Amino acid sequence: MSKWTKRIWMVIIWVGVGALIGMQLAGSGSSKADSDKKIAYADQQTAQAANIAQAQVPRKSSNHFKVEKEQPEQVEVQDWSSQSPEQILSTNTSKPTVDVLADKTAGLLQDLSQKGIRLVVSLFDSITD
Repeated sequence: MSKWTKRIWMVIIWVGVGALIGMQLAGSGSSKADSDKKIAYADQQTAQAANIAQAQVPRKSSNHFKVEKEQPEQVEVQDWSSQSPEQILSTNTSKPTVDVLADKTAGLLQDLSQKGIRLVVSLFDSITD
């Protein structure tokens, strides 16, 4: 190969790597921590619904012949008086920044490896067809 051809290929490879890294960084808006929060919230809601259902079953089974009006559901509110405004407003006080960055990096590497595997498989698939 000539000197210019080698340089052109190196530029193409570096542009491709840069584009892949840029796409990964641009698509990393939602992190694993966000999905964990959503799962925990859904689990909490499911547990609350199960507790309400269990509380209603004994009440209804013991009062077969009584007609009662349903009471509005009462929700327990957290005590905000013992927390500072910074603690109330901060969204991620439980996880250190290093853990969040490690989770994001792990997610990016996992996505990159999956895309790389798909690329290699598609290349071999197109060769065998």
